[in-house]
Amino acid sequence: MRTINPTQIENRLEIYYLPLFRFAERLCGSPTRAILLTQRTVKLALDRSQGLPIPTNMRAWLFTLLFSQFLETRPLHHHA
Repeated sequence: MRTINPTQIENRLEIYYLPLFRFAERLCGSPTRAILLTQRTVKLALDRSQGLPIPTNMRAWLFTLLFSQFLETRPLHHHA
């Protein structure tokens, strides 16, 4: 089975960085938090990309990673 190589993931991250950031900004409502979320997603993508099969819908995978990171890091609001 062929897998994605590091150059392929880096190229995709360059292509999708700005769209990922814009999505993160809509989710967070804050450019600062969006930058942190996008950077965390890029790091996670680089860490997890080894062994991804070809073909993989890279765009969908990256946006899913970002949304998952958003859900894991957002503050929980407890209503009394």
